[in-house]
Amino acid sequence: MRVTLGVCLIAKMTAQGEPLMIVKTTRITARPEKRMELSQTIAGLLGPVRNVKGCRTFRFYLDAADENSSLLLSEWESESDLNQYLRSNDFAVLKGALAVLSSRSTDSKALVTSETGDGENEARF
Repeated sequence: MRVTLGVCLIAKMTAQGEPLMIVKTTRITARPEKRMELSQTIAGLLGPVRNVKGCRTFRFYLDAADENSSLLLSEWESESDLNQYLRSNDFAVLKGALAVLSSRSTDSKALVTSETGDGENEARF
């Protein structure tokens, strides 16, 4: 079984073109024999990361249809705050755990640049 790491960055923009927030998602598919270890590592990071400057939320979701699939979702006040987290020891622990527990990772990014009249976001890839 392979582990797929996907990163999606979404920035809601103000009228001046400034981001209102950054949303980072990581889709993870764990090897069955490493699933518990991965979940425990991530669970241990939830509290500390939620207290990092600029973090609005940091959540870990398990897929009800596939016990080996999960999603990490975090929201940040600014790209600067997110970048500071990406240089932190907590992110190094997460990255190390994924490296040890994964056979492959894939990253992707999207930037939301406007909202349509019905409240839906438009994204450019």
